[in-house]
Amino acid sequence: MTTVFKLSDKVAAFKAKLELYGRRVNRGILDMFQTLAGIVGETELEHSFCQLVHDHLSLLLKEFERYFPTTKDPRTGKEWIRDPFANKSGESSMSMQEEEQLLEIANDGGLKTTFETTTLPVFWIKVMAEYPEIATTALKSLLPFPTTYLCEAGFSAVTATKTKQRNKLDISNTLRVSLSPITPRWNRLVAKKQAQGSH
Repeated sequence: MTTVFKLSDKVAAFKAKLELYGRRVNRGILDMFQTLAGIVGETELEHSFCQLVHDHLSLLLKEFERYFPTTKDPRTGKEWIRDPFANKSGESSMSMQEEEQLLEIANDGGLKTTFETTTLPVFWIKVMAEYPEIATTALKSLLPFPTTYLCEAGFSAVTATKTKQRNKLDISNTLRVSLSPITPRWNRLVAKKQAQGSH
């Protein structure tokens, strides 16, 4: 039940922690690294050591910024998805119909109760029946695949399918079936095929 908002919050919090750690290391405070703090104890640290730790934290923060740039934060301009009942004007990227539906949702007391008692994806799925345009927009923003599970499953399927004997095989259809969440109805498929007749 994770969403892109939760994941973005975690990444933003980690970046903020890295900045905090960097400031504390500049002052010679290493208590956030418990093992290191236990090793050095009360000894006076050399400035070069603190500088080394600070440089490492800066590089780590730079790498996180490269992978998760602040300019491409998926939460930007979409706070209405997280809380449709906040008194904010609609986003400029919304169509007129979406803005109207958002206003209707924001003023619906029954939906507010539902919002407070369910998770964010479940709320927008429930809203889908009455407000399909705004709910579709919200769900597309909320639920992009947040892990590499499908990618890893795809690699496993390719590894199992492409063997030394079958290395020239076109696996596009096999891969599609391997990664599909739909379970085949084997009995129905087999019933449609004719057994090979005798010669």
